[in-house]
Amino acid sequence: MIDEGVTSDEGLISISHPLAADVGRQILDKGGNAIDAVIAMQLSLNVVEPFTSGIGGGGYLLYFDNKTKKVKAFDARETAPQNIDRHFYLDDKGNHKSFFDLSTHGKTVAIPAIPRLFEHLQKNYSNLTLSELINPAIEQAEKGHKANWATEKYSKHQIERINKFKETHRVYTNNEGDYFHKDDWITFPDIAKTFRIIRDQGFEAFYTSEIADKLVDIVHENGGTITKKDLLEYQIQIKEPVTSNYRGYDIYGMGPSSSGGITVIQILKLLEQFDISAMGPRSTDYLHHLIESMHIAYSDRASFLADESFYDIPVEALIDETYLKERSKLIHTNHANFEIGPGSAIPSVESHTDIDEKHTETTHFSVTDKDGNIASFTTSIGMIYGSGMTIPGYGILLNTTIDGFDVVEGGINEIEANKRSLSNMSPTIVTKEGHPVLEVGAPGAISIIASVVQTLVNVIDFDMTIQQAIEEPRIYTSNPSRIEWERQFKQSTILKLIAKGHAFELTPEDYIGDVHGLQFDLEKGLVRGGTDDTREGVVIGKNDKYVSSQETPIERLEVSPFQVYLNKVELPLFKSQTKIIDNEFFLLTEITQYIFNIEVNNKYSKIIEGQEFVNIAALAKSLEYKVIKNEKNIFLYKDFEQRIDENEAEYYRYDKESITR
Repeated sequence: MIDEGVTSDEGLISISHPLAADVGRQILDKGGNAIDAVIAMQLSLNVVEPFTSGIGGGGYLLYFDNKTKKVKAFDARETAPQNIDRHFYLDDKGNHKSFFDLSTHGKTVAIPAIPRLFEHLQKNYSNLTLSELINPAIEQAEKGHKANWATEKYSKHQIERINKFKETHRVYTNNEGDYFHKDDWITFPDIAKTFRIIRDQGFEAFYTSEIADKLVDIVHENGGTITKKDLLEYQIQIKEPVTSNYRGYDIYGMGPSSSGGITVIQILKLLEQFDISAMGPRSTDYLHHLIESMHIAYSDRASFLADESFYDIPVEALIDETYLKERSKLIHTNHANFEIGPGSAIPSVESHTDIDEKHTETTHFSVTDKDGNIASFTTSIGMIYGSGMTIPGYGILLNTTIDGFDVVEGGINEIEANKRSLSNMSPTIVTKEGHPVLEVGAPGAISIIASVVQTLVNVIDFDMTIQQAIEEPRIYTSNPSRIEWERQFKQSTILKLIAKGHAFELTPEDYIGDVHGLQFDLEKGLVRGGTDDTREGVVIGKNDKYVSSQETPIERLEVSPFQVYLNKVELPLFKSQTKIIDNEFFLLTEITQYIFNIEVNNKYSKIIEGQEFVNIAALAKSLEYKVIKNEKNIFLYKDFEQRIDENEAEYYRYDKESITR
């Protein structure tokens, strides 16, 4: 852990891989600017971390020009081809495909966007030549590098996806035909070949050369419909960011086709109605207000957001001060509100999806140069190892972005020709009186939004450094039926929140998001960097470099021999906290008080092995709970059911495990 983070006055980078960080630093030292570093590091990541992003995918870039003090937004989301299948998510019998089958089908590949973005950036913003930007990645691909622990983790997890395609198995397995193991030496001669073509012919070559022909071939072989015409006609969109003020800070984010900027701003503006700094960063009160704010914002996201080239998205209405102040009244002080739905003041077209999939991934990195320009870039190929399809002979993995469209008909995020599917990517820049204060972003599918919000709040409201803010544990929820949490939270906090009506998952997540960020100290003229340890995160300045280490697994305590359910939510209890005596269920008094928020009457308690336990059924009945018992479970019901079916949640659309990025 580092408290202050790496600082620099000559440019700073936060990124997920040390070798890509080194490339970015070299570019800055040669006189390159933040945009040059973005291009060079993405190309490097296509070699050293190809399973999360690359030129076969897309992304969103926010750029702060320190001369003009303006923020510009670049939408490089991939688009659907012109010849689409509106039922891409159904099999030949009309049933929903499994997520694996859906996301490894040719119809899941959208038109890659990164080469077109870089073509524009290199032409209009670069200080360096294309050769200077691409040669480091060519060298890495040809000479090779050692696989790190993150490469092993992700490769092992997606070996089925890798093995489904002969070309991908050839390129992305080790000499034994197995997933990459830590310290395996990896070379990618095919990627080097691709990058040499781009170096010599420009990024346009991705869309015009044999690379494009082979891309079309592999997609068609696997049932897709992309044509050379689709590739040639793809264009990025350059637009104004969405912006609002939070406690005196100007927040800039991506507008549609990303839901990130609007949803981040909505959550912040809802929290602004409360004095959360007085509550404290891990307090029950703060987390309760955060959860409810997420539910309100995600409900609007589900109803109103899609590609604004196809629909009139009410951006200003959704981030309007009066609207959000009124919406904040849905947050009850002491208990969860199960009546939350989309705002009624705005006409709604509900969109919905219902296919779950874990382990979606993306990459975010943060750059500032010596002139104070800032690039906040979130980039993705969708799933880990994307669609699993590799362009034959060229080594480039292709995206799964089509699976970000709805998998039912009739919503505004339904697939249409040339349309961008709704994203969650949330590159964010924060200024105060025109000067940069923060830059934050993260991968993690729909939990990206939650990760960015909590990092911003940790700095702005709780006065943390960017590194401290990133290291704080996070929660994520988009609907009342499921709340995910990181393991650093105290059990007592989770139990108190469950008692308020919040449906926390039984076991914590190892991680939520992979945040990278920059913090600007205007008085000292320094930039401070922060990085997560989800992968081998790096902050690198002119003379200093910090590389995060793999997090040591926390020893998990033995779980309870019986389960206690409160309104359908199983409580996270340990063996030492529970006893069964004469078929009666006893729970440690301290834990019982968290659940019921009362002082326990002695007539229900019993000293067992020197500790006070409570007969939980007797106590619950005295408090007018309905109690149901069997040999290994006790169910307590009162007032409401926290664990509702997801299709019962009125605004349920996407969850962290769903198919949007």
